[in-house]
Amino acid sequence: MFNKLSMFLSAFICFAGTVFAQSQPCSTDEHHQDLLVKYPELAEFEQQFHQQLRGILASRTTSSTSDTEYYDVPIVVHVVHDYGVENLKDDDIYEAAKNWAKAFVKENADTAVVIDPFKPYIGNARLKLHLATIDPNGNPTKGVVRHYSYLTHTADDQAKYESWPHNKYINIWFVNSFGSSGAAAYAYYPSVGAFRPNYDGVISLYNYLDRSKTIPHELGHVLNLQHVWGNNNNAAVACGDDEVDDTPPTKGHSPGCIPTAIYDVTCATGYSKTYVSSSGLADSLVDYPDTTNSQNIMDYTYCSNMFTIGQCYRMRAAITSSVAGRNNLITPANIAATGALAPMPDLPPVADFYVGRSTAAGIVTDAKTRFLTFTHDGKFTFSNASWNDTVSSVHWEFSNGAQTPVSSSMTTVENKFSVPGWVTVTLTATSNAGSNTIVNTSTVYAADTTPRGGLDYSQQFANAGHILDWPMINYYENQFKWEFHNGSGKGDNGCIGYHSYDATGVAYGEASGDYDDVFTPAFNLEGLSGDVYVNFYTAGASRNGRSSDTRDSMELQVSTSGGARWVKLEGYNGIALANNGNRFGNFEPSSTTEWVGRSVSIPEIYRNRETFFRLRFRPGVRGNNLYVDDFRISALPVNIQGLAGDKKPELIIYPNPSSNGTNIAFKTGNDGIATYTIRDVAGKVIYSATRTGLPNSIVNDFISRSEIPLSGMYFVSLVNGSSNITKKLTIY
Repeated sequence: MFNKLSMFLSAFICFAGTVFAQSQPCSTDEHHQDLLVKYPELAEFEQQFHQQLRGILASRTTSSTSDTEYYDVPIVVHVVHDYGVENLKDDDIYEAAKNWAKAFVKENADTAVVIDPFKPYIGNARLKLHLATIDPNGNPTKGVVRHYSYLTHTADDQAKYESWPHNKYINIWFVNSFGSSGAAAYAYYPSVGAFRPNYDGVISLYNYLDRSKTIPHELGHVLNLQHVWGNNNNAAVACGDDEVDDTPPTKGHSPGCIPTAIYDVTCATGYSKTYVSSSGLADSLVDYPDTTNSQNIMDYTYCSNMFTIGQCYRMRAAITSSVAGRNNLITPANIAATGALAPMPDLPPVADFYVGRSTAAGIVTDAKTRFLTFTHDGKFTFSNASWNDTVSSVHWEFSNGAQTPVSSSMTTVENKFSVPGWVTVTLTATSNAGSNTIVNTSTVYAADTTPRGGLDYSQQFANAGHILDWPMINYYENQFKWEFHNGSGKGDNGCIGYHSYDATGVAYGEASGDYDDVFTPAFNLEGLSGDVYVNFYTAGASRNGRSSDTRDSMELQVSTSGGARWVKLEGYNGIALANNGNRFGNFEPSSTTEWVGRSVSIPEIYRNRETFFRLRFRPGVRGNNLYVDDFRISALPVNIQGLAGDKKPELIIYPNPSSNGTNIAFKTGNDGIATYTIRDVAGKVIYSATRTGLPNSIVNDFISRSEIPLSGMYFVSLVNGSSNITKKLTIY
């Protein structure tokens, strides 16, 4: 019989050989505690599962031979990728799936090298894994789906895109790298799957597709197996037990497929179990091997050769339990609905392509170059990424006066365009089973080089027509993106905004790691001297009360190389960008007071006949929306550009409050003279100056902190002809 079942919520494992070792073997305890803190009600699911499985296991012994039925189990593989090495090949996945399945029916050939003490205990779980041939919508599939996402680079539970129903399929995701641990893979026990269905399944690094039985190990966790040393998640530390009798107590080994590990007796010397009958009397004594079962798939030795008979009973108990709907996986109705026993269908390919780095000579461009002037020498690079079948031929078509309007290249096409605007790209992929076509009308933008203005340029975004020459690129084609916003603005009912507020409940698709761009038209700034600014207004908010969690950010970048190379001019982040503080709802500005002016000086090196700007937004965790309006090129910063049209005297102090000096801006009088004075609260003059110039000319003085060394409140008075204006200034 078996000891009491002690369930824990999640199990994380990394397998690594000499070359592929991960920086951290596992993170079970860390993730386990995080889940309990975040969802304390999970303990209830844990206890229910504990009681249910105790009853199932109580009637079984490791010598029982009555349970001989085979169960079929549908699986689906999700490839979360950014068109990199993590975008695994179909054939490699199919081959790996065959190898995973062998361990669960005792067909893996390496059981032959199991040492003699454990040969009698090699188990057959009688679980047949099958890639599904019918998807949740009833459509034919080969059991592999792909998701284009930035989350492949910082993967955790949020990267588990579009989980198929976990009570019908076991979901397995592959990613490029993990965001919070150095593990190679991890999985959840059924108790967690019952509470967080979207997270249920296995997630693994792409290069562990078929290495050291990583996936069979993780599927063991999905089917309620602990590590052989228990749940402490630290191999080779202390003797522990996994609540399975025929896996003797062990410290575990990380890594170590060596004789001292395989014949380790540190924890198991004299190990035996006494079983009792239903009447409570001693029934039998089993003298288990004193050597630890280091060749077990649930150890870290990387000589992963076997499950034990007891582990197989435990997995079968999980697959027949209703917790997390595991028992529905194996029902005849579900096997038919998922097509688990049907032969893999011969399906047409899925046409797909991506845009890579431009071939601009001598310039390192963006990894995804999707904006270039149509006159630029550089070319856009389009790469074929069609999948789902062996593609025999492809056919490309390009609009906008493409240099290569059609192509049959199976790999890449480098192209440039003579007509500015959005380019339409059509790709048809063909195999023996048929063809599939993808049409993308906004994949790259060939920008016009005709300048839209210089110092006189102003864009109010009053209507959607005003963004026709402001291309917005949503690189990952998701809900986080730039768009025209109708309903509010700085001075009218229109602006542009970045949608960062996630209303999906964060089931998947966390925004952190994403980025998107909005590009300006070209400006002719050639020959301009003196001060030249990019001015605009923003209205933003956070979503979380803690400023440390406000991670939305935006950069203003400039290009004078036709979009091939971009340089950061200014950046904004955190609470400086979220100027309206914390808003728990979907933020939308409703008042002119919610907008803040931004001014960025344009260095002379970036003033030419074709100067472009772009705003690059990076949404953060639990971010909120940002809006941009009233974009101008001006000789005056945004805080005083209104002075040029003012007929009445005005005094502008910015920034205010300030910790590092401040600007005082005003117009001289009709006689060209104005005097301003800074006094403290006691009336003492701290600073005073008189400015003389042309009548009604603008003065913008910077007062350094050294002139106002003490923090506190001050009063600034301006005497301009017959007018006298006084305003408060706060220094901190």
